[in-house]
Amino acid sequence: MVLAVGWPQTVFAKTVVKAPPKAAKQVPRKPVWIQVGQAKLLVEIVDTDSLRTAGLSNRQKLDWNAGMLFVFPDAAQRAFWMIDCRFDLDIAYLDGRGVVRDIQTMVIEPGVRPEALQRYPSATSDVVYALETNRGWMSANGVKVGQKVPAIAAFKTRN
Repeated sequence: MVLAVGWPQTVFAKTVVKAPPKAAKQVPRKPVWIQVGQAKLLVEIVDTDSLRTAGLSNRQKLDWNAGMLFVFPDAAQRAFWMIDCRFDLDIAYLDGRGVVRDIQTMVIEPGVRPEALQRYPSATSDVVYALETNRGWMSANGVKVGQKVPAIAAFKTRN
Protein backbone atom coordinates (compact mmCIF):
# COMPACT_ATOMS: atom_id res chain seq x y z
CA MET A 1 0.00 0.00 0.00
CA VAL A 2 1.33 3.48 -0.82
CA LEU A 3 0.19 6.55 1.08
CA ALA A 4 0.78 9.99 -0.43
CA VAL A 5 0.64 13.31 1.35
CA GLY A 6 0.34 16.33 -0.91
CA TRP A 7 1.81 19.75 -0.22
CA PRO A 8 1.89 22.58 -2.67
CA GLN A 9 4.33 21.54 -5.41
CA THR A 10 5.66 18.57 -3.40
CA VAL A 11 4.34 15.06 -2.89
CA PHE A 12 5.80 12.88 -0.17
CA ALA A 13 5.15 9.21 -0.52
CA LYS A 14 5.47 6.68 2.23
CA THR A 15 5.32 2.99 1.50
CA VAL A 16 3.56 0.95 4.12
CA VAL A 17 4.46 -2.70 4.02
CA LYS A 18 2.39 -5.20 5.90
CA ALA A 19 4.39 -7.79 7.79
CA PRO A 20 3.99 -11.22 6.23
CA PRO A 21 1.93 -13.62 8.30
CA LYS A 22 4.03 -15.57 10.75
CA ALA A 23 4.79 -19.06 9.55
CA ALA A 24 3.53 -21.78 11.80
CA LYS A 25 6.34 -23.13 13.92
CA GLN A 26 7.30 -26.61 12.85
CA VAL A 27 6.74 -28.55 16.04
CA PRO A 28 7.81 -32.18 15.91
CA ARG A 29 5.24 -34.79 16.79
CA LYS A 30 5.76 -36.76 19.97
CA PRO A 31 7.90 -39.87 19.34
CA VAL A 32 5.90 -43.07 18.86
CA TRP A 33 6.74 -46.75 19.24
CA ILE A 34 6.48 -48.82 16.08
CA GLN A 35 6.98 -52.53 15.52
CA VAL A 36 9.82 -53.36 13.13
CA GLY A 37 9.90 -57.14 12.75
CA GLN A 38 10.30 -58.53 16.28
CA ALA A 39 11.72 -55.26 17.68
CA LYS A 40 10.09 -52.09 18.95
CA LEU A 41 11.58 -48.77 17.91
CA LEU A 42 10.81 -45.33 19.35
CA VAL A 43 10.72 -43.03 16.33
CA GLU A 44 10.61 -39.29 15.87
CA ILE A 45 8.32 -38.46 12.95
CA VAL A 46 9.70 -35.80 10.60
CA ASP A 47 6.91 -34.92 8.24
CA THR A 48 7.55 -31.32 7.15
CA ASP A 49 10.25 -29.82 4.91
CA SER A 50 12.00 -28.05 7.77
CA LEU A 51 12.01 -31.11 10.04
CA ARG A 52 13.22 -33.37 7.21
CA THR A 53 16.02 -30.91 6.40
CA ALA A 54 17.26 -30.86 10.01
CA GLY A 55 17.04 -34.62 10.46
CA LEU A 56 19.59 -35.93 12.95
CA SER A 57 22.14 -33.19 12.24
CA ASN A 58 24.03 -31.88 15.27
CA ARG A 59 22.70 -34.60 17.59
CA GLN A 60 25.21 -36.01 20.05
CA LYS A 61 23.69 -39.49 20.14
CA LEU A 62 20.69 -41.65 19.38
CA ASP A 63 19.47 -44.25 21.86
CA TRP A 64 19.85 -47.82 20.58
CA ASN A 65 16.10 -48.50 20.23
CA ALA A 66 15.33 -45.06 18.81
CA GLY A 67 15.17 -43.76 15.25
CA MET A 68 13.85 -41.10 12.95
CA LEU A 69 11.10 -41.69 10.38
CA PHE A 70 11.15 -39.33 7.39
CA VAL A 71 7.73 -38.98 5.76
CA PHE A 72 7.59 -37.60 2.20
CA PRO A 73 4.57 -36.26 0.31
CA ASP A 74 5.08 -38.50 -2.73
CA ALA A 75 6.94 -41.53 -4.03
CA ALA A 76 10.35 -40.82 -5.58
CA GLN A 77 13.98 -41.79 -5.45
CA ARG A 78 15.49 -40.26 -2.30
CA ALA A 79 19.07 -39.47 -1.36
CA PHE A 80 20.49 -38.68 2.07
CA TRP A 81 23.84 -37.40 3.24
CA MET A 82 25.59 -37.14 6.59
CA ILE A 83 25.93 -33.37 6.95
CA ASP A 84 26.72 -32.32 10.54
CA CYS A 85 26.08 -35.86 11.77
CA ARG A 86 28.22 -37.21 14.61
CA PHE A 87 27.55 -40.96 14.39
CA ASP A 88 27.05 -43.59 11.70
CA LEU A 89 23.51 -44.60 10.77
CA ASP A 90 21.57 -47.32 9.01
CA ILE A 91 18.85 -46.15 6.67
CA ALA A 92 15.95 -48.19 5.33
CA TYR A 93 14.02 -46.77 2.39
CA LEU A 94 10.37 -47.87 2.33
CA ASP A 95 7.55 -47.57 -0.20
CA GLY A 96 4.06 -46.22 0.48
CA ARG A 97 2.87 -49.58 1.83
CA GLY A 98 5.71 -49.71 4.36
CA VAL A 99 7.75 -52.34 2.49
CA VAL A 100 11.54 -52.05 2.92
CA ARG A 101 12.97 -51.45 -0.56
CA ASP A 102 16.63 -50.77 0.32
CA ILE A 103 18.90 -50.69 3.39
CA GLN A 104 22.24 -48.85 3.55
CA THR A 105 24.81 -47.86 6.15
CA MET A 106 25.74 -44.17 6.14
CA VAL A 107 29.14 -43.22 7.53
CA ILE A 108 30.19 -39.87 8.98
CA GLU A 109 32.90 -37.94 7.12
CA PRO A 110 34.46 -35.44 9.55
CA GLY A 111 36.20 -32.51 7.89
CA VAL A 112 34.68 -33.12 4.45
CA ARG A 113 33.09 -30.09 2.78
CA PRO A 114 29.31 -30.45 2.37
CA GLU A 115 29.48 -30.50 -1.43
CA ALA A 116 31.96 -33.40 -1.26
CA LEU A 117 29.98 -35.57 1.19
CA GLN A 118 28.89 -38.97 -0.06
CA ARG A 119 25.23 -39.25 -1.07
CA TYR A 120 23.21 -42.36 -0.28
CA PRO A 121 20.50 -42.65 -2.97
CA SER A 122 17.71 -45.18 -2.66
CA ALA A 123 17.86 -48.16 -5.00
CA THR A 124 14.27 -47.57 -6.15
CA SER A 125 12.10 -44.61 -7.12
CA ASP A 126 9.02 -45.51 -5.07
CA VAL A 127 10.26 -44.30 -1.67
CA VAL A 128 7.77 -42.50 0.58
CA TYR A 129 9.51 -43.19 3.92
CA ALA A 130 13.07 -43.38 5.20
CA LEU A 131 13.88 -44.87 8.59
CA GLU A 132 17.20 -43.96 10.24
CA THR A 133 18.62 -45.94 13.15
CA ASN A 134 22.00 -46.41 14.76
CA ARG A 135 24.50 -48.29 12.61
CA GLY A 136 23.99 -52.01 13.10
CA TRP A 137 20.43 -51.77 14.46
CA MET A 138 18.85 -53.05 11.24
CA SER A 139 21.00 -56.20 11.04
CA ALA A 140 20.87 -56.80 14.82
CA ASN A 141 17.08 -56.83 14.57
CA GLY A 142 16.80 -58.85 11.35
CA VAL A 143 15.39 -56.05 9.19
CA LYS A 144 15.61 -57.09 5.54
CA VAL A 145 14.64 -55.82 2.10
CA GLY A 146 11.09 -56.97 1.29
CA GLN A 147 9.97 -56.92 4.93
CA LYS A 148 6.82 -54.94 5.70
CA VAL A 149 6.61 -52.40 8.51
CA PRO A 150 2.82 -51.90 8.53
CA ALA A 151 2.66 -49.11 11.14
CA ILE A 152 4.66 -46.75 8.92
CA ALA A 153 1.99 -46.46 6.23
CA ALA A 154 -0.27 -44.60 8.70
CA PHE A 155 1.99 -41.51 8.71
CA LYS A 156 1.45 -38.71 6.20
CA THR A 157 3.13 -35.33 5.66
CA ARG A 158 1.77 -32.20 7.28
CA ASN A 159 2.67 -29.90 4.36
